[in-house]
Amino acid sequence: MNATIELLKNHRTHRHFIKGKHIPIEELTAIVDSARQAPSWMNGQHYSIVIVNDEKIKTEIAEVSGVNKNHIDNSGAFLIFYADFNNIKLACELEEVDFNIENSYEALITATTDAALAMQNAVVAAESLGYGTVCCGGIRFVSKKISKILNVPENSFMVCGLSIGVVDTKLSVEKIKPRLPKNANVGYNAFPTSNKELIGEYVNTMIKFAEARETKTWTKKFADFYGAKPLETVTQEVLKEQKFIK
Repeated sequence: MNATIELLKNHRTHRHFIKGKHIPIEELTAIVDSARQAPSWMNGQHYSIVIVNDEKIKTEIAEVSGVNKNHIDNSGAFLIFYADFNNIKLACELEEVDFNIENSYEALITATTDAALAMQNAVVAAESLGYGTVCCGGIRFVSKKISKILNVPENSFMVCGLSIGVVDTKLSVEKIKPRLPKNANVGYNAFPTSNKELIGEYVNTMIKFAEARETKTWTKKFADFYGAKPLETVTQEVLKEQKFIK
């Protein structure tokens, strides 16, 4: 296989960076330009990227980010990907058409997908340059605080953050994480059919993998998360404030 496929198959999250190692502007620009060339529905580019490489602002964001504080603060740059309709709003105004995306599920899915695709391109570009990355969806818990720091306008919604930095090899213990059995979520010419046996097999695989940061089995982790829905209230509040839902 070629180098690109090897890079993708060897992806793993690195949460330990060497603080103070800045990303040269030409490399940071290349990462962002790669993100901007990601596929986008109808070339709408329904996203915005906030590049945080100012140490003071990055630390301010890290301080409100809870368990994600260290990798954000120590990163060479922290990118935040927003689903964003402000450019589409301007397009509608130029065409003298009323702009309204409230309660549009399609709009929310479209913009979230565009933002996620852009972020994945940034991950691949950064890792191809030898940097480590952390995709950080947990910052949505504090999206109000971060958006206030960055003066984020209406019609935009935080999807995910991305820490990029020089890996601290003395502290980094992350390994390539096993995935679900292929039959559980991959089907050729038909939708895949999973079952409890396959899920149980994966639980045992992850127990043997023994990631130090995990305190629950794979099934328990997601049963607890989707049972409690801890992000639901926060997400609804933000979507209302940002004019995505009424």
